[in-house]
Amino acid sequence: MNIYPKKYYPDAVKKVASASVRPAHLKKPILKNPIPSKNQAKKSTRATVKTLSQLNGTVPLPNMIHRVLSKMAYGSSATDVDYIQALPGATDQDKLLVYIDEQLNPETIDDSLTEAILNNAAYTTLNKTRIQLYQEHFRRPDGIAIPWETHILPGRETYYATFVRGINSKRQLFETLSDFWHNHFNVYIGTDGVPAMFGNYDRNVIRANALGNFRQMLHAVTQSTCMLTYLDNGVNRLNAPNENYAREILELHTISAKNYFGHTPWADVPVDAEGRRIGYVEEDVLELARALTGWSFSGANWWDYQNGNIATGEFLYRDAWHDKGVKRVMGNNYSYAAGNPMKDVNDILDMLAEHPATAEFLAIKLCKRFISDNPPQEIIDQVKDSLHANWQADDQIKLAMEVLLKSPGFLNTWAEKIKRPFERAVSSMRQLGYSFDFDPENSLSNSHYWTFRNSGQSPFQWTSPNGYPDAKQDWLGASSTMSTWRFVQWVSRLRATPIAPDPGIPYNTVLAQTLAQFPNPNNITANNIVNFWYEKACGVAPDTNTQDRLANFMSFNHVDTQTGTNRDTPIDLNTNNWPAYNEDRLYAVVSTILLTTEFNYR
Repeated sequence: MNIYPKKYYPDAVKKVASASVRPAHLKKPILKNPIPSKNQAKKSTRATVKTLSQLNGTVPLPNMIHRVLSKMAYGSSATDVDYIQALPGATDQDKLLVYIDEQLNPETIDDSLTEAILNNAAYTTLNKTRIQLYQEHFRRPDGIAIPWETHILPGRETYYATFVRGINSKRQLFETLSDFWHNHFNVYIGTDGVPAMFGNYDRNVIRANALGNFRQMLHAVTQSTCMLTYLDNGVNRLNAPNENYAREILELHTISAKNYFGHTPWADVPVDAEGRRIGYVEEDVLELARALTGWSFSGANWWDYQNGNIATGEFLYRDAWHDKGVKRVMGNNYSYAAGNPMKDVNDILDMLAEHPATAEFLAIKLCKRFISDNPPQEIIDQVKDSLHANWQADDQIKLAMEVLLKSPGFLNTWAEKIKRPFERAVSSMRQLGYSFDFDPENSLSNSHYWTFRNSGQSPFQWTSPNGYPDAKQDWLGASSTMSTWRFVQWVSRLRATPIAPDPGIPYNTVLAQTLAQFPNPNNITANNIVNFWYEKACGVAPDTNTQDRLANFMSFNHVDTQTGTNRDTPIDLNTNNWPAYNEDRLYAVVSTILLTTEFNYR
């Protein structure tokens, strides 16, 4: 039976910080070195930011806008910084609280520019229905073989769209949360049959619930063709039960491995004050696998497309495959009901979604993603309490994220995380003002795909169900770092296909941003260029040694001699000819800044 009857929580009791109001615990200013106002932005911020030497070897603290955008978004961009600085509020902290409120309501944010890119006629699969994806990219009704490129196209377009959205979207929190949930409910896109259906999984399962309700997302995952294929539940039947998916639901999606009691008898698992078993045992995995028998999709069985039958790829409950006996999961009995044959699984999902261990597991993962590898227990508890109290609210995840994003732990911490390869690449492209549209018909899009694949965090390419790791120590390896650096350096210089004698237009706005910063040509000097780009990208002034080396390189006037000249001498960036190659040297300086440790912090 279902021992957790549905409840509805009035707004008055929802655990959430008031919108657009600074929480009580933030009354005192947090930022000691506020960001200069927009009118002051043209000036160097050296005097307001402590350098590495001033902090006795500790990490320099960037301004708050840079910190927030580096953690809740894919890094800062010039347009987003200008937008935040123009928001109402007496301080940058007040402006950021307004910005956070906006980001928590992505449907109110105009993202038409991003949508225009993805509505390009070249993107043909992003809006296809589940049936269209299956019948046009996996198994045609007429049985004619589908070419490999057609089969993988939905997955490849979803990959390209992920880059487009990460770089350009105004709904940055929504994008980082979509990435979070893709890793939480990880599906390896290389699994046989998954590429054809992946657009539906991304759009209708993950993105549709990223700021919504976890129980609803959990249910959508259980009925998705991709997950049913990836973890074999599509063929889970009474006479051949398959425990793969059941195990991951308990271990990776809800209760967590922390609360696994192994082969302990279920009756020996301790209970909490409400009578819930605090964890699960091996027997619970097997019982849940029994409950999930018959949860399949049209096409999972050979007979679905024989003798004139046409498979659709849609969720299909197969009553003949379902175990109709009583299942005992975590001490509770769940029975089959002929009039409501999927009731046993839905009741189990209710129990798992309501369980405090699930709320704690999600809170820990969210805090680790957005705050640090070792987040304060106080914040974990606050996020956990919000998730648990609002487990049936349509905006459960939004409410919990508001608690997290307005906490001192989120607003204050810095450099306790580093950007993973995808985050580093996209944040670099946002700094560059990268304008490539990842047109699926453009061979250069394929070059982006294969060049970035070696980074170690190519989207949706993690093979095991636990998703890409998110701890600092997991991303310090030389191979991943060097591959990401190569990608960043490549896109920093990449130009549209040249038509002689035109060398081609760069896919970035580095030159335009530099010229806009220094309208007076006499101010375009090596020192000023380095200071501007370093502070813009890293949120802090460069230390003396870094500034010296970068400015020396920027002052070269001959590619062969490579000897620095006067660093306060104006540089003509409108020329890119031998022997100085001024424009290319500018791109090299900027890309080098994007390889620094300071830029990699979040």
